[in-house]
Amino acid sequence: MELCSIPFFCYNRSMHRLVTASFVCLLLTGCLSDNTEELDRLIKEDPAFKQMILARDEAHSQIKAIKQDLLTRKNSVDAQVEKLRGEYDVLAKSQNQKIEQYRTTIETNRLRLRREQELAGASLEKKHADLAGYQKTLTDVKKMLSESKGITLSKAERQKWEERILMLSEKIRPLIEEIQDLRLQIRLKKQKVGFLK
Repeated sequence: MELCSIPFFCYNRSMHRLVTASFVCLLLTGCLSDNTEELDRLIKEDPAFKQMILARDEAHSQIKAIKQDLLTRKNSVDAQVEKLRGEYDVLAKSQNQKIEQYRTTIETNRLRLRREQELAGASLEKKHADLAGYQKTLTDVKKMLSESKGITLSKAERQKWEERILMLSEKIRPLIEEIQDLRLQIRLKKQKVGFLK
């Protein structure tokens, strides 16, 4: 014998399916939550359930208030951040201009020292050339006087050449000092340029 041949069993099984399907339909469509009359009936029948609904409404109200408060605070903070960002951008622009001015001052001083170093280097090269010329002339004159055994020089002529030797020596001495001073200047200026970074 099939189960459906038993009326009571078939009735309960069919009703169970119908109730389940109806309940699912109500949940999916929102009919249950929107059915005010049904809710009122359930509240009247069950005081405890009424308290649950009141607690639900209070919870929803508090949640809404909290969310609204958070949104208000967020908007306020966003506005403050935007304001601070704008103030920072203005300040940063001004300060960056000052930074560039300071850097320009440093670079100007570096360029000035480098230019002075280059001029001192050019002067040093010239003085080296002058020194080499004087020293060669002095060597030639001394050599001529020392090797003039077959040449008879008068006292006046010899004195003239000796005076020339003295003159060349007097030119060479301060020139050597100037060269040493220029070398020192160039070394110091190079060091100073290295510190201006």
